[in-house]
Amino acid sequence: MPQKLPRPVPLLTGILAALWCACAAAQTRVDFPLQEDTAVVGALRHVQARHEDTLIDVARRHRVGFQAIRLANPELNTWIPGEGARVLLPLMFVLPDTPRQGIVINLPEMRLYHFQETPSGEGRRVATYPVSIGRREWGTPQGTLEVIQKREDPTWTPPDSVRQAYAAQGKSLPDVVPAGPDNPLGAYALRLSRPTYLIHGTNWSTGIGLRSTHGCIRMDNDDIGVLFPHVDLGTPVHIVHQPVKVGWRDGVLYLEVHPPLEERATQAPAPLETALERVMAAVAGREARVDWNRVRATVAQARGVPRAVGWMAGHDAPVPLRATASAPEADTAGTSQDPSENPADPNASEEGARDWFVRMGRFQDEERALVLSAHLEADGFTSRVVGGARGTGTWISTTSCWDRPQDRMRPRPWPSGCASAPPWMGR
Repeated sequence: MPQKLPRPVPLLTGILAALWCACAAAQTRVDFPLQEDTAVVGALRHVQARHEDTLIDVARRHRVGFQAIRLANPELNTWIPGEGARVLLPLMFVLPDTPRQGIVINLPEMRLYHFQETPSGEGRRVATYPVSIGRREWGTPQGTLEVIQKREDPTWTPPDSVRQAYAAQGKSLPDVVPAGPDNPLGAYALRLSRPTYLIHGTNWSTGIGLRSTHGCIRMDNDDIGVLFPHVDLGTPVHIVHQPVKVGWRDGVLYLEVHPPLEERATQAPAPLETALERVMAAVAGREARVDWNRVRATVAQARGVPRAVGWMAGHDAPVPLRATASAPEADTAGTSQDPSENPADPNASEEGARDWFVRMGRFQDEERALVLSAHLEADGFTSRVVGGARGTGTWISTTSCWDRPQDRMRPRPWPSGCASAPPWMGR
């Protein structure tokens, strides 16, 4: 739907509005310094909804996508959150597991990351923006492309596939849509090396953060206006599908889980399996502990909000996760810490305790898993069968360790000289 031209406003009202917008933009900066040993940027915040707000209004003010703000606030009504409702802004991000160069678009989270060197020589930075992606029948392609053209005030030549889709609905499109408020490409466009796909603005900003395009990457006009001058021809564009992301910051391991794209849900490994594997890979070779209950809870919720699930030796254990977006009282500026980052519960862990998780395999029925567990019990191991959705695999918890990575199938009782975790296994 085309945007209506704004009506003239009195000078004083315009000044106040400009000041309010500048203040809001300053509170929602999504440009962060990039450190080589850190894979997490930003911070979670809470703001209070106004009487007239929907969650979409709050999302647009703070550079959050529509689906992202709904997932982060499942207890709030999307259309009437209510005056004074505390809204969690998911502005903390585990960086995708990709080369940190150029543009990265993670489809499940519907978010774009732009990595660049600062011209002043202050080091590298990453900026991130919500985007819309292709509908299921018009999926956005994965892979590595590059920017081959930049256009300001672009015209739009609808491709044949889009014309046919409109014709099936009894609608027609002109040969060329000129630049202006009726142009769905908005104010800027970056053409990719698959020429029918673009990163572009929009004349419908309320749809940012949805699967609503014919395969292109759609950004808010203000956001692409910031991005556009910093992107050169030839910039790589990595388009990935990573619903599960894991990363360290300041000695704490974070897990961020998004629902996978519907058409990929049955093709990729189950989210729990992916999360377990990536968490174990992240702690490999580190003196670190993991709270596996938090891992499972984070996967089950799939709220797109990073949660602390592990910590390095010498760091306090994070407090247990909370089931909702509620948080301690914040000041009137609307900022607060992630509930999982509060001071540690002194009873949360016991010095020297170790939890070892040995993956034994997948089982189609519970009986086979119980039989294997019984054999382990007979050999003196305390084991526990952990069930899950079909395809997640069965995990058996036992107190054991290994001589070498190649000795994975030869457990022996703890401690027997096993002073620390092997580099390929977390604890």
